[in-house]
Amino acid sequence: MDEIAEKMAAWQWTYAPQDPIAYAELEKRIAVAGKNLSLITYSDLVKGIEFHLPSVGEGDIHYMNISGWTGLDRHIIGDFLGQISCRSYCEHGFMANSLVVNRAEYKPSKIFFDWMEWLNVLPDTKEDTVLKFWAGQVNKAHNWYRSQRKKQS
Repeated sequence: MDEIAEKMAAWQWTYAPQDPIAYAELEKRIAVAGKNLSLITYSDLVKGIEFHLPSVGEGDIHYMNISGWTGLDRHIIGDFLGQISCRSYCEHGFMANSLVVNRAEYKPSKIFFDWMEWLNVLPDTKEDTVLKFWAGQVNKAHNWYRSQRKKQS
C-alpha cells in the first residue's frame, strides 16, 4: 500500500459507514458518469437520495438541500465521496470523486483540492498543477470505468 492509500485508509469516516445503501447509490451514479465518459454535478449525484444517518438526528433521514447547500450537507457528501475515492484509489489507482463537479464552474469543489493537498498528491497548489492533476484523475477514472463497460458487454 502506498503512502496516499495508507493516509486515506487511516481516515475516520463519520457518515459514509452509517448508510451503505446511500453509499452504493452514490458509487453507482459516479460509475454511470464514468462509463459515459462524463462528469456528474454534486446536485445530480445526491438528488432524491435519503441519507439514513443516526448521528445527524432529524428523524435519522437527511436530504441534501441542492438549492442551498448547508455546511452539514457539504460535510456529509465530502465524507461519502472521500470514502468512495479511498476505495477506488486503493483498489484501482484513481480518485472517483474527480468525476463530481459543481454546476457553476464544472470542476470539483475547493474541498476536493484541499483534500488532495492534505494527501500530499500535489507538488504545489498553482492552478495549472491542480488542474493537470484533476484532469489526470478524470482520465484514469474514465479509462477504468470504460474498461468495466467493455467487460460487461
